[in-house]
Amino acid sequence: MGSALRKIYFLNEKRFGMSFVKRVVGEIERQEALADCEIRDFEAFSSLVPLSLQAAVLEAIRAGSVPPSLQPLFRRLRDAGVLVCL
Repeated sequence: MGSALRKIYFLNEKRFGMSFVKRVVGEIERQEALADCEIRDFEAFSSLVPLSLQAAVLEAIRAGSVPPSLQPLFRRLRDAGVLVCL
């Protein structure tokens, strides 16, 4: 755990309760960092990714990190050649 995350963890432990803070810190640590990524085939993207998740995928690409809940979808998109990351 990075020093900034440790500091946040200890500052908020009493305030929010230990289990909540551990869960949030754990989710941050499990996020997968993205290199320079782009969608190569928007037609395939729109047919493979449900409309409800398209905005979340685009936001993850913009943010440069993939939350754990979207990691399997990102792997499938990479395997299909729809998403290309350097």
